[in-house]
Amino acid sequence: MAPKTTFICPYCFEKHKLSEVQFRCTNRRCADFDDIEMTKYENGNLSLPKKGKKTFRAQGKNAFSVAKFGVCPECGKTTYKHVCPSCHNALPESSISGEDMIISIVGSRATGKSHFVGIVIKELIERISVSFGGSMEGFADSYSRWESNFYNNLYVNRTKLDLTKSSLQNVDNGAYRPLIFKLKLRKKKLLKEAVESFTFVFFDTAGEDLNDEDTMSTVNKYICKSAGIIFLLDPMQIPEVTSQLDESTIQRAAAIDWRQAAKADDIMTRVSNLIRNDQKLADTKKIPIPVAAVFSKFDAVESLVPEDCTVHNPSPHCDEQYFDLSDWHNVNSEIQALLHEWNATAFMSQLETNYSNYSYFAVSALGLNNNPSLDGKIERPRPHRIEDPVLWILKENGVIKAK
Repeated sequence: MAPKTTFICPYCFEKHKLSEVQFRCTNRRCADFDDIEMTKYENGNLSLPKKGKKTFRAQGKNAFSVAKFGVCPECGKTTYKHVCPSCHNALPESSISGEDMIISIVGSRATGKSHFVGIVIKELIERISVSFGGSMEGFADSYSRWESNFYNNLYVNRTKLDLTKSSLQNVDNGAYRPLIFKLKLRKKKLLKEAVESFTFVFFDTAGEDLNDEDTMSTVNKYICKSAGIIFLLDPMQIPEVTSQLDESTIQRAAAIDWRQAAKADDIMTRVSNLIRNDQKLADTKKIPIPVAAVFSKFDAVESLVPEDCTVHNPSPHCDEQYFDLSDWHNVNSEIQALLHEWNATAFMSQLETNYSNYSYFAVSALGLNNNPSLDGKIERPRPHRIEDPVLWILKENGVIKAK
């Protein structure tokens, strides 16, 4: 494998050479300066600039490495804090020396993105990473923000989450404020054990931010830098599905009327156009980013799925400590068959003509028999197959093995 020479900032998603990494002074007695780069990232109001300690270029020995520390030109003190030259946010070590794993969670409004993000992070920390011989830890304030915005509501207060506000209205979510975690995995190399690190970047993106290509190009730049895309499909937004369910199930599972949501195939078109423009791909070329097309809220439609389908069973991958190709093949085939049966073929056509690598999944973030009550109360989440699309993306990127 060729030495790493570039990195993608997990905050602003600009790509830089390693030699361009900067340091920020951490000496509290050092003077504060107007931080124009941070101001542009935070709110763009240059008349009220953010203040910060001195930033300066890291002096690495070559293009393949970054100095471990720098000496502030203002106060002469040593600092170990690396920052992005574009936005001046602190960089995790895994962004500099490890692999970038930006996983985009997209879908129309009310497809369950918030529940998916909030619960899959807990599962990654406590179960999934451990099963594969590693650990997952938050960077900077990501863990505390995940805890206050997701964990407390879902696991302490036992209430479903509200719909996410647009990033244009709320700069504390979505593309402006990602949740950044570091995944560390133990790997054997040449009879020695080594630790590989990966920077995971998750977003709780508002569905409205995917309704317009101009908005997407400014607040959803991360999609173009993704190692994988998880595209959530809400069965409650498929008329052939809701016609078979009772009104109570629909009201508890659907945050909005399906007629108010943008169609999944329309959003897929906009996402594909955004990536094509960024990567300068012709319409005739397929996009290489792996896409997991995921039926969310499987608990609400479980009764409509034939009893002998594999998707009813718990996910086997973590117990087996590798990605089970037999299980994946069965689920992929089952979900495609259901989409045909439910006349959702327009989305399938968009996926097949635009992407060279895709797969279908079904998950329930809250868990089977845990459809929220009419007042929004839930039992403690017990997710069903929520790890499958994430593990598939990791497998496609060579992070975990398959059998």
